Amino acid sequence: MDLEGLTLDRNVRALRDQFVTVELSKILYNGYWFSAEREFVQASLAKSQETVNGVVRMSLFCGNVIIEGRVSPTSYLYDAKQSSMDELGGFSPDATSGFITIESIRIKKYGEARIRNGGTVKPDSVYL
Repeated sequence: MDLEGLTLDRNVRALRDQFVTVELSKILYNGYWFSAEREFVQASLAKSQETVNGVVRMSLFCGNVIIEGRVSPTSYLYDAKQSSMDELGGFSPDATSGFITIESIRIKKYGEARIRNGGTVKPDSVYL
């Protein structure tokens, strides 16, 4: 989960937690392992984990797990300068009425990460 915080887009994580894992649990509980819906949901789960990798450093003490640090080669989603309204520059509080300006930061970072990892930002032909 700590690596997902570095590498997984928050909206993808929310969709996974609210839909994919819940539906997969229902499918497995009802014994539908050999079903089309299990394959679909499991493929969605695998897709959400494509960029999740790295190392979590932790210590164990008296039954407690303490996260001491984490690092990932695909942690391109967070940029301190772009996350700060002071650092970003040109940000006007009036822009909050048009959340697209703010939300586009997340989408741009996702596209940059895909390009860095050898992917593209072209639309999938399956949707066209």
